[in-house]
Amino acid sequence: MAVVQSEFDIVELEPGEVLFQEGDPNNGRMFIIRSGEMTIIKARNGVEHEVNTAVQGDLLGEVSFLAGETRTATVQAVTQCSLFCLSNASFEKMVLRNPQIGLKVIRRLVATLREFEKRTGWL
Repeated sequence: MAVVQSEFDIVELEPGEVLFQEGDPNNGRMFIIRSGEMTIIKARNGVEHEVNTAVQGDLLGEVSFLAGETRTATVQAVTQCSLFCLSNASFEKMVLRNPQIGLKVIRRLVATLREFEKRTGWL
């Protein structure tokens, strides 16, 4: 997904740092991985499970960002990571200028949810 860098802030994480935890407020932000690897952790019956990994180009926090709800998983850096951080206002501006960006986000979200469902049966 091509990005318009002027619309983004950059977030840097060290290995082991948590970007956000399941249940945290979304604060109107989603992320795109510039570099590094992140792990997605989901609690079920009080036990945390690593359910996926995310790498360059992957979206993080898009479900709660688009739904306006709390974070649905914990995301932690496996390696040193650099992320683009996109606010609601910036996303809206980008989509209004170029609706294809919104379609790309929706398609990526659907693909991610389908893959998650196939691997885990959790949806």
